[in-house]
Amino acid sequence: MLFTEIEKDIAKQMFKIGLIILLFFILITGLIKIVYFINNSNEVIIDNTINVENINKNIIVKKELPLSLEIPDYKINTIVNSPNSTNVEVLDTALNKGAVYYPGSGMPGSNNTLIFGHSTTFKVVINKAYQVFNNLKNVKPGTLVYVKTATEVYIYKTREVKRVSKYSSWIQFESEKPTLTLATCDSFGKASDRWVLTADYVGVK
Repeated sequence: MLFTEIEKDIAKQMFKIGLIILLFFILITGLIKIVYFINNSNEVIIDNTINVENINKNIIVKKELPLSLEIPDYKINTIVNSPNSTNVEVLDTALNKGAVYYPGSGMPGSNNTLIFGHSTTFKVVINKAYQVFNNLKNVKPGTLVYVKTATEVYIYKTREVKRVSKYSSWIQFESEKPTLTLATCDSFGKASDRWVLTADYVGVK
């Protein structure tokens, strides 16, 4: 006999303990991955029943770039790219991936945060980035806009939406109060009429 009954029992117990440890390790690893995914997701998850009165109205400026933007009432939900250059080709390339934060404009919660996005009258497009701001012209005053950074969700309330002539002056970055400006754009290198949404800072979620 190679092993005694006692040795076999010990081996069985060790196997059970090893199996329990392995399952526990798998469970902990899975939980860590879930927590990491939640904390690092760029998707803005918004409660449409949010009570504006319960929002933190303090002006929070962490100098964090916007990561995504959402206007739930009008099905606008897009990532926000932040190129490090104002070169027209660089900005236009970024527009092909989603909305674009204009370098040098205000950070969320300060001055005037300027974000551009494509819109098109074509019903079918291969690249969905060309439709990110299709509904911008339909947004009504009072509609909430959510801008997500790495640590906060900044909330703005729409003041107005208007069509701006290609001959109008450029949008000013400096603002006495934190403001958000969203604009449609065919190309940064092309003068064209555009829809512009202006929203006032409400607070953070």
